[in-house]
Amino acid sequence: MFTPSRKSHSEHEGRFKPDDMFFTLLSVFLMANEVSLQETVVGFIGGSVVLPCFSKKPPITIQDITVLWRNKYDLNVYEINKGKVSVEGQNQEYNNRAETFPEEYKTGNFSLKLNNLQHTDAGKYLCYIMSKESEDWIVELLIEVSLQETVVGFIGGSVVLPCFSKKPPLTNQNITVLWRNKYNLNVYDIIKGKGSVEEQNQEYNNRAETFPEEYKTGNFSLKLNNLQHTDAGKYQCYIISEESEDWIVELLIEGV
Repeated sequence: MFTPSRKSHSEHEGRFKPDDMFFTLLSVFLMANEVSLQETVVGFIGGSVVLPCFSKKPPITIQDITVLWRNKYDLNVYEINKGKVSVEGQNQEYNNRAETFPEEYKTGNFSLKLNNLQHTDAGKYLCYIMSKESEDWIVELLIEVSLQETVVGFIGGSVVLPCFSKKPPLTNQNITVLWRNKYNLNVYDIIKGKGSVEEQNQEYNNRAETFPEEYKTGNFSLKLNNLQHTDAGKYQCYIISEESEDWIVELLIEGV
């Protein structure tokens, strides 16, 4: 089985161009494994993005889960070893910036969330799912300057934070959407087409709602009720699919 190299970026310089090395590693790995079509994801400077990676063979038992995320230089971005997160060999560029969704592992979702995006994050990423029949995902991350929405709400009132997919119609089982606030706290989740508040931060209990009848049209906007001064700030809506999307919304709060 192919084991990705742990060499540093500097060790590769003078021997390969980044893209040459990337495709050399890729060609070796793919000789024995099925190739997924390359996905393209757009992220914004200073924001967050979800890089998709899904197994076609769920459900999966925890002890069988080994997943390696690598960047275009074959640097360690993130690892899941036997169902547990491992950052022991993680490249320092990704310290405290990369995370996954452990509650989704058993369903085959090994997508990677990358925070505080920088221009240098742009490029290709590989997700290797190691099993008897290994799988991989190739994701191209494009970095742009954020064009964010700004919404104004009033103390004690309600507001709708917009989030729309560009790829409707959608089927319920393919709908996974994560709403997060400026502190990366869970505001609201839509898992496989159903609202989920299991991991919701208590600040949003009974205050956040969506519009289930609109999901299939790609409308995942969030209604936030009983607004408070502490609600002000940036919110991100991550639409996780084969081609992930995200929205950034700045909420301004006015009133006494």
